[in-house]
Amino acid sequence: MATELKTDSWHRYVLYRNSDRYMPFAPDDERRNAVEAGKKFTASAYADVWARDAGLASRARAFLKENFHWHERLANCGTDLDVVQMLMDMVRGGSVVVIPEKPLVAGVAGASKQAGSSSFWGVEDYDPPRYASVQERYQAQLAEWEASATPWEEIAAMNDSINEKFMHAAVLRDPLGMLPLFARAGWISKYGLPEGLSKWGEDRAVTTPLGEAASFELGEGTLSDDVSNAVEDIAISPAEQARCLAEWEQDHDDCQTFGRMMGGSARIAMCLENARHRYNICMGYTRPI
Repeated sequence: MATELKTDSWHRYVLYRNSDRYMPFAPDDERRNAVEAGKKFTASAYADVWARDAGLASRARAFLKENFHWHERLANCGTDLDVVQMLMDMVRGGSVVVIPEKPLVAGVAGASKQAGSSSFWGVEDYDPPRYASVQERYQAQLAEWEASATPWEEIAAMNDSINEKFMHAAVLRDPLGMLPLFARAGWISKYGLPEGLSKWGEDRAVTTPLGEAASFELGEGTLSDDVSNAVEDIAISPAEQARCLAEWEQDHDDCQTFGRMMGGSARIAMCLENARHRYNICMGYTRPI
């Protein structure tokens, strides 16, 4: 069913379903050219401008409701902007065609044959902008996202701050267990020791006259049997130590990569704490729960 969409000084733009018999006596080339002209006209318009035209939005709403039953809910409850955008999408897709026809107005004697200014565009001899392709619109959207994205330097600085706080807290809690671990990972040289631990040796320094001390040599009988057995229980081969360290580094990278997606810095800290516990179990420092 034909429905008038909009009329300007040159044409009356009429909506048809793609299956309707529009321009029945025109050649195929003329029909195709008319469809393309209607597409260009629709693509050059702004949806929010059309949505502010109450008459146009009402006609578009009625057209969708009468010709496409699956859009009945949109036609009844949707906003004018949603209705106009849906109509434009259907014109681009080809299920709806816009045919420019001659306006249904009667001429007057002596009237100028030159077309006046368009009430829609507000200018004479308007040259509509070129239809932007989907790829061009997608690239423009990507450029907008990249312009507003957080710089990588800021993200790296944020990660370093989280790593430093986590390492300092872990080292202060368990210096003997954590210092070798973070030293092998290169974190001690990168983030330094926490303030409380860097003064630990100075606060507890004592002077011992080593020159007066008796000579001492570690022999086979120096360690008790209990201590020797405990050391043997936790000793692992260098290959196993390397495997534990590799697993820790992989867990650390995964925490940094996926932790932010799962809840931010708190989730990263929890992830790293679990990774440290798995490393201690692997090295034999901690028994499995």
